[in-house]
Amino acid sequence: MSLLEVKNCTIRYQNGTSAVNNVSFSVEKGEIVSLVGESGSGKTTMVRAILGLLPPGGKVTEGEIILDGRNLLSLSEREQEELRGKDIAMIFQDVGASMDPIKLIKSQYVEAIRTHERISREESYDKATDMLKRMHLTDANRVMASYPFELSGGMKQRVGIAMGMTAQPKLLLADEPTSALDVTIQAQVVHELRELRDKYGATIILVTHNMGVASYLSDKIGVMKTSQMVEFGTRDEIIIDPKEQYTKDLIDAVPKMGGNRFAR
Repeated sequence: MSLLEVKNCTIRYQNGTSAVNNVSFSVEKGEIVSLVGESGSGKTTMVRAILGLLPPGGKVTEGEIILDGRNLLSLSEREQEELRGKDIAMIFQDVGASMDPIKLIKSQYVEAIRTHERISREESYDKATDMLKRMHLTDANRVMASYPFELSGGMKQRVGIAMGMTAQPKLLLADEPTSALDVTIQAQVVHELRELRDKYGATIILVTHNMGVASYLSDKIGVMKTSQMVEFGTRDEIIIDPKEQYTKDLIDAVPKMGGNRFAR
């Protein structure tokens, strides 16, 4: 059985707009699956539905979202809240914007851990610093003693990834985690996401508009356009032998700077 199965999922808003239309895909344990497509294609709406955090007016009107045998759409709000952070975690596009600017990182991180675990503040602090070090933030104590505005964009993104992975969730959702960063830091964050899978067996769904990033990271790729999944397959099926013209256009848009632009 797949860890996650999205079956014939349709998501609409109160005004009748269809944000996701009859989308199906599956994710196996330990896989990285990328959802790729232009802005407004439905990628982010799809992962927010998995998390149970659709924007106001948004609703899954058809289909199923099954995580480890449980239909997430049948859960109560309380059950969904218990699931978030523990079984499913999310890294947002701009982690810094979701942090409280007047609270130290340690206050926010420790509070997040203790929401899901009955452990002391000291144990939570130790757990947080250990995870920060895994994310190559070697001066973890200084990071914990900092306010968000004292950290660079790349450091805040690493803190967000660390916070998402601390509870060892079954599924990590990453919504454009590199798009707000410069090219050098993007490469570092992409490498760290892949390391999460390779070293710790993390299962990740990545939302991105960048086919180059998807090609480097992914086991499978789903291509979305105007609320539909137009193509889904293994990384090699999509990159080497795409069937849809839109997929070919996304691949052609990846810059080639000597050598193979899709080298891994």
